Amino acid sequence: MSQPASFPRLVGCCALLALSQSLAAETRLPTISVVATGTERAVDTLPESVSVVERKQLDQAQPSTIGEVLETLPNVALGGGPRPAGQQLTIRGIGDTRLLYLIDGVRQNFSRSHSARIFVEPELLERVEVQRGPASALWGSGALGGVVALQTREAAELLRPGQRIGGLVKTGYQDVNDEWLGAAAVYGAPTDGLDYLLNLSYREAGDVALGDGSDLDHSGYERFSGLGKLNWTPDGVNHFGLSLMGGELSGEVPSNAQIAATAEDLLDRDIQQTNLALRYRHEAPDQPWFNPALTLYRNLTDIDETRLHDGREDETEIETLGIDLRNQMRFSGEGALAQLLSYGLEWHRDSVEASRNGAARPSYPDGEGEVLGFFLQDEIMIGERWTLIPGVRWDRYTRESDDATLEDHDDSAFSAKLGVDVAVTDWLSLQASYNEAFRAPGVSELYVSGTHFSCGPGCRNLFVPNPDLEPEKAHNKEIGIRLHRDDLFAPGDRARFQARAFRNDVDDFIDQIVQFVFYPVPGNPQRGGVTSFRNVDSAKLEGFELEAGYDAGRWFANAFFARTRGENKRSGEPLSSVQPDTWQLEAGLRLPEQRVELGWRARFVAEQDRVPVDGTPADSHQLHDLWLTWRPHRDLTLDLGIDNLFDEDYQPYLSALKGPGRNLKATLSYRF
Repeated sequence: MSQPASFPRLVGCCALLALSQSLAAETRLPTISVVATGTERAVDTLPESVSVVERKQLDQAQPSTIGEVLETLPNVALGGGPRPAGQQLTIRGIGDTRLLYLIDGVRQNFSRSHSARIFVEPELLERVEVQRGPASALWGSGALGGVVALQTREAAELLRPGQRIGGLVKTGYQDVNDEWLGAAAVYGAPTDGLDYLLNLSYREAGDVALGDGSDLDHSGYERFSGLGKLNWTPDGVNHFGLSLMGGELSGEVPSNAQIAATAEDLLDRDIQQTNLALRYRHEAPDQPWFNPALTLYRNLTDIDETRLHDGREDETEIETLGIDLRNQMRFSGEGALAQLLSYGLEWHRDSVEASRNGAARPSYPDGEGEVLGFFLQDEIMIGERWTLIPGVRWDRYTRESDDATLEDHDDSAFSAKLGVDVAVTDWLSLQASYNEAFRAPGVSELYVSGTHFSCGPGCRNLFVPNPDLEPEKAHNKEIGIRLHRDDLFAPGDRARFQARAFRNDVDDFIDQIVQFVFYPVPGNPQRGGVTSFRNVDSAKLEGFELEAGYDAGRWFANAFFARTRGENKRSGEPLSSVQPDTWQLEAGLRLPEQRVELGWRARFVAEQDRVPVDGTPADSHQLHDLWLTWRPHRDLTLDLGIDNLFDEDYQPYLSALKGPGRNLKATLSYRF
């Protein structure tokens, strides 16, 4: 039975109040982010809201998917249910299709209704950065709600000092779905300036056990993933890199992986994703004005589906080709003024091909989309206290259908940003920012045609193309305060507190409108009506995030409270995509003599009754997790964990399916 909402609120308020009253003067924490500015910058100096998940946290959580870790961040929710193929993130009330995903700085543009966007194996990752809020001034189309930046592992980070070759083997098991993991990596640096990495992993899982004692039918899967990297620096100035990452996710699932399975809807689905990137970077200490970086990339998602009851075969292929070219210029002016100027261009082209039983599939039309963008950003450091970060970007995009009867679509968008961080004292800083973003309409939204669904003899609902769609646009205002101190109660301890408030106004939301009628309408001379995509909504999203933490070396504690409210500005109705209020508390112990770290996390999710008229409310729930890490030897690590300790029977607000029940898991890894 859930605790009353007042209990977590009281505990969290006491923790936050005690910390905020006692904080005084701390050196900056060393956590570095790249996603917010495109440059390496300490998180505590950013005007924007950024969270970083390090490899250690991934090991402790032992996740099967990235979403399982990211949902423990403020104002980030995971919906779609337990099936990996259907999981989707929401950030500050903005859904998954309006988020931008990056892998090693390369955009991932695959998007399909009721489907996950990426299927990356967590074992291949070194860290994850999440920027909450719009970010098109730096990253272009797609970042209305935020950016999820995944960074894969590097040989240089795995090799110990003086080591020329190394390896890692890992095996794991979790009982909630009888899942097994096997992973291995080999990495090395045979000579100075040259390193390589090869990392492979395999997972096999059965149906997920839910908190009510039942199993989620057709939720099992197999996933094979691999990562290869080669880096070469022949002279300490010119850096060359090659990376190839691939993965395959297969299983028997319903066509919509986010709902319960029916016999008529079951598919044998195989999803393959491949990411290839070539990189060049020039870094010369005596040339601060010339530090170019070039990335060439190709991403491919290939989906093969066979419907089991009649053998219908669908194939969908989405390819992205891209170029990213940028330069950084450092200026140290007279007195206390310094600047880091970043500018560049990005070009990418998305190609979509789809077929059904070898013929064209109008409900997923073939076509191409192309974007060319130019950006400029200046990080201005004024003395030791002020940081000012203005930025602008202009993008030109085109969309073309393979159907010659449909008109091409082209438009442009201008995005701006302005952020400021003021270190009022050594222990107190203030932030303010304004960020714009846009999302260009996709090929499917513009050109979809054919049958949406059948409604009996002589009755079909038809898709009607709409090549006049406008881009979605967001304008985000944000203010924040950070307090931080080292050596607060004892030498070596650290304390922090931050509060942020935001308002994001989003215009021209693209929505799918279904007009289901039993008489002829324009676009359908028979019965059944029409379906099309239109710019229909303007939304307002506002909220705040409170975060606090204390680390005394042998023990630590963290807490956050996150709230978002959203409404349709035209109708006044609540937005269906806004997650409930969430509290999270975390505490742990470190026993260095025994080489043990153990911890507890509790997440209290309030009920959600702020829903549209046709929406479905959700009850409150709370989840408790435990973890323990034991390193009996420098090279051997055992991670143990229990998720949903009390086997809570719950259904997340953003999911039509119930959540997993109690999950016992263990991972054993060995480095050599």
